[in-house]
Amino acid sequence: MPARRKGKKVKARRKSPRRKAPNKKPAPKKKNPLPADLRAHRGGVSPRQGVPAIRGAQAKRRGQGPGKYPNFAYQGGPVISMPEVHTGFWGALWSDAAHQGRAQRLNQYHADLLSSGFMNVLSQYGVGQGAGHAGAFAGSSFLADVPATLTDPLIQSTIQSAIDGGVLPEPGTPSNLSLVIYLDENIGINDPSDQLVLCEPANDNAFGYHDFFTTKAGHKFYYAVVPALSDACLTESCGQDSGCSLHLSQTQEQRQTQVASHEFAEMTTDPELNAWLDPKAGENGDICNGESAQIVVGANTWTVQRTYSKTDDVSTNGQSYCLAAAPAPLPPLKPGA
Repeated sequence: MPARRKGKKVKARRKSPRRKAPNKKPAPKKKNPLPADLRAHRGGVSPRQGVPAIRGAQAKRRGQGPGKYPNFAYQGGPVISMPEVHTGFWGALWSDAAHQGRAQRLNQYHADLLSSGFMNVLSQYGVGQGAGHAGAFAGSSFLADVPATLTDPLIQSTIQSAIDGGVLPEPGTPSNLSLVIYLDENIGINDPSDQLVLCEPANDNAFGYHDFFTTKAGHKFYYAVVPALSDACLTESCGQDSGCSLHLSQTQEQRQTQVASHEFAEMTTDPELNAWLDPKAGENGDICNGESAQIVVGANTWTVQRTYSKTDDVSTNGQSYCLAAAPAPLPPLKPGA
């Protein structure tokens, strides 16, 4: 889980001229520039269109300055500069022929995404150098023996066990390893401590999320989780299809690739929730949540979610800022831009 840093300010007391000054209190801790409710929680995909998925963040609104989101800025944290993408398929159902076929297509999707104009949008945030020069797809793994109900700590311990067993590699420093976990239809997430419910029979509140933890070897491990996103999951999460960020008219694969693109854009540009974001509107995926589009790579057409482009927001004065692709790599923005 992201570290929860306490930044409570300690007020210094006045010295009394008639009394001996008390012992000095310790200096106050340096305040984190982000509000506590933002820095303490993970990013994710809201079932509602145009709504940030970070708990405590507010719906998007216009601020002062260039573009519609002037407060979307670099906060000083790491980005994944050259993603090494791994996929993980968790659950026993991934062993049947239909699921194996979908797993192969999802692997191809991730390879194609790295070669697409989608990466030309992320280059402005320091992720890669554009289509075809933005990392590599490194392979996939399958874990059949997974509990039907997961929590985020259980996911992290499962990843650590996979590292210990040689199923997943140990990240380096800095870490470029990016794991995207796909759950089968029999697995959901119910984490009361984080109010995180995905594809459970009731109270669903997210379609995916990304997080990180520090491995036993002391390296940062970045991962995203994409549930099965079946019809039942969408119906329970949204109620009405019209206001949903995913739709029943989409295939299951299209829903999963849309959510995966949202999470990949956020995981690479803001892996620890302290890099590129707007403290109110959320991460780049949140600003364009639910805006699906298609990209074409060779003979393949994939569904993605558009992602926020700060460059386009500023250059069009807020008229156009959600892109599925750009024709050429967008130049890196200056920190704080």
